[in-house]
Amino acid sequence: MIGHVDSVKGGVVTIRLRDDVPTFMMVDGRSYRMGQVGAFLRIPLGYTQLYAVCTLVGAAAAPQSEETTSPPGHRWLSATLFGESIGGIFERGVSQYPTIEDEVHLVSPQDIRVIYGSTKEERSITVGHIAAASGISGNLDLGRLVTRHSAVVGSTGSGKSNFLAVLLEAIATQGFPAARVLVIDPHGEYGSAVGQYGRVFRIKPDESKGELPLYVPFWALPFDELQAIALGQMQPGAETAVRDEVTTRKKAAIAYLADKPPDAAITADSPIPFSLKKLWFDLNDFERQTFQDNARTKPSEKTQVGDAENLVPNQYPAPNPGSQAPYSHPRPRNIGKQLELMRSRLQDSRFAFLFQPGDDLLPNLDGAVKGDLHGLVQSWVGHDKPLTVLDVSGLPPEVLSTVVGTLIRIVYDLLYWALDLPISGRNQPLLIVLEEAHIFLPEGGESAAHRTITRIAKEGRKYGVGLCVVTQRPGEIESTVLSQCGTMIALRLTNSADRTKVEAAMPDDLGALSGMLPALRTGEGIVLGEAMPIPSRIQFFKARKRPHGDDPEMPEAWRKERPGGDQYKSALNNWRHQTDMTGKETTDA
Repeated sequence: MIGHVDSVKGGVVTIRLRDDVPTFMMVDGRSYRMGQVGAFLRIPLGYTQLYAVCTLVGAAAAPQSEETTSPPGHRWLSATLFGESIGGIFERGVSQYPTIEDEVHLVSPQDIRVIYGSTKEERSITVGHIAAASGISGNLDLGRLVTRHSAVVGSTGSGKSNFLAVLLEAIATQGFPAARVLVIDPHGEYGSAVGQYGRVFRIKPDESKGELPLYVPFWALPFDELQAIALGQMQPGAETAVRDEVTTRKKAAIAYLADKPPDAAITADSPIPFSLKKLWFDLNDFERQTFQDNARTKPSEKTQVGDAENLVPNQYPAPNPGSQAPYSHPRPRNIGKQLELMRSRLQDSRFAFLFQPGDDLLPNLDGAVKGDLHGLVQSWVGHDKPLTVLDVSGLPPEVLSTVVGTLIRIVYDLLYWALDLPISGRNQPLLIVLEEAHIFLPEGGESAAHRTITRIAKEGRKYGVGLCVVTQRPGEIESTVLSQCGTMIALRLTNSADRTKVEAAMPDDLGALSGMLPALRTGEGIVLGEAMPIPSRIQFFKARKRPHGDDPEMPEAWRKERPGGDQYKSALNNWRHQTDMTGKETTDA
């Protein structure tokens, strides 16, 4: 026994240490240091054992008093309750609270075994070992980690990429053959980490490594996102006209679908194929058309017949500025600049993944396609391996957020509408890992990715779609998403603004533990929330396959012989071709 309860405020307990308890002591051959932040304490209440974690030590933990005659001293602890055991069975949360003068004890090895033994092995994965208790594995409850969402935060160099590689490897190798994990990789780091356990999709794949092309068909985008990428801003009248035109073409294209939805269900946002080239051709023709009569009913003869497939427009006689034929169109939409942007985007090789999405997903001029979205989603999450990496490092920066939001929405909506099918999220849950989440989830953002990911954070649990948000700048992340994460895995964080945001999002009223974050070792993290029975400091394993984002080998790299030859010429060629010598896509500077 080390002290007594002095006060209780909610789940926070103030403890007065005994005067005769030294700061260092030996019990049953084990050494203990009093007042370690993050250490566990036990409060016996009859047959019930309450467990708490120490969050504050010294005079700052003393109860506040208006009397100044007698100083409170410094032998005080503040601890937060997190669980209890009855009959050797541990449960999170507490059914009763301690009261004044209840005894406070050290936590014995037997208590540690009771606490950590509550995670069933068949539900857990091992990612490291408990830093404060040698010989005890750091196990995460996989079910709660996936379905209750999670956040992985840490400064650059703290070990986030290594932890994520360890997590993916554990899922793939520890007995979950039907697992589905989708990694959104904006820097091309994790293709090397998944190895034989996954498939990698890139904009420019290296077929020798088994990589596959990444396509996101333009006709799967909601109209607002498609307009933003292909046309840009338009006047409300012109925007409405183009939206109606897209709706009409999608309704016409359902004739080529095997299962035809009713016309009433079709909107401009429906994921139905149509030809964007034919849309451009017809919109352009409407703008260019001239007339031979003053009533504008008799079109002029074409001076050149265009070709929609090759984006060659029809040509007409130029309108006469006076009151003679040929006359200009009486009601033009004035979208010439937008149509030039669309033509440019359709011909831009950087956007081929979107506007030329492979032979199976590219509609002909009538809107017919060989394949459909179900084949695309099946290739992403329905193959025979547990891991999928979507490497989006080659996407143009101006459309990155829109495209990532669209591909996540495609997967989520398809699993949502799978309902009770075996592939639905409820029957075969999906974990979406979002690397560099601050790119897609800025506070107060309005992008497609922001809307889709926020929706998953709020309602994904009900449909079996889990979210793992990984970021080095939690201070810039949307607070709504962080607050929905049931598990917080916090590695070293030095920025005070980031720590404040993490402290506010920490579950179980354990925000005071954020003070430990700057002092964590590389590869070490505090795990709080649903996936861990108690708040734990874990030293994570080293990944067997390192992500490309790991630190370079220093100073060994500077001890080698200086490279020579035409290395800089090769680098320039890589830049120009957007690939390296093995076909690996590089990230635009």
